[in-house]
Amino acid sequence: MANLDFYALGDDLRSLLAFLYAETDVVIYELSSRDNCELRSFHSVAELTKAFDLDTHTTTHLKLWSPSVMARPVIRRIEPTRVLTPFFRYDIRGAGLMQFYLGGVQDGVIHHSHFGHWNEPRAKYLPEDLVRDCDWAALRRLSGKIQRHIRGKRATFKRHSRPVLQQAGEMVQQGYGRLLAATVHRAGSPAFQKIGR
Repeated sequence: MANLDFYALGDDLRSLLAFLYAETDVVIYELSSRDNCELRSFHSVAELTKAFDLDTHTTTHLKLWSPSVMARPVIRRIEPTRVLTPFFRYDIRGAGLMQFYLGGVQDGVIHHSHFGHWNEPRAKYLPEDLVRDCDWAALRRLSGKIQRHIRGKRATFKRHSRPVLQQAGEMVQQGYGRLLAATVHRAGSPAFQKIGR
């Protein structure tokens, strides 16, 4: 699986979302719908920021779907049977979907964001209907474009291998911490490196 964890705050996330909408063909979905609601898709930064406050959120879980990678994702209705109050929910599935989990800030600590997806060797363990129409070469190209943008164009620092985007980096310099495993790291940490330009 391709995985990239990074640190980003509201302005960083809005800029990254603007790049995704302007430079790729992705449609962004929520990972799972709210209870008793349809699954939402977002076709612009404005739609997404209306649904999620990127400045004060703690975590937002999204999925990226690209029609150049797979024809259609599988949207599945889930109805738990052993609950006191019946409800339903929808989720989205497909080997060619990309995870896009937006970390946030809480109590002066920045939680990491995440971009990732299946690769062809690992996807062989998934059900056939989730893998059938995935164009793995197109997924690799799109993933590389997104990762290069995060690592190269938006990052100002890195903590271990995790890029720290501009606003997150500025807030670290002002005293915010970054959460890595269960440890909070602050500016001055020996593993916190400036990225050369």
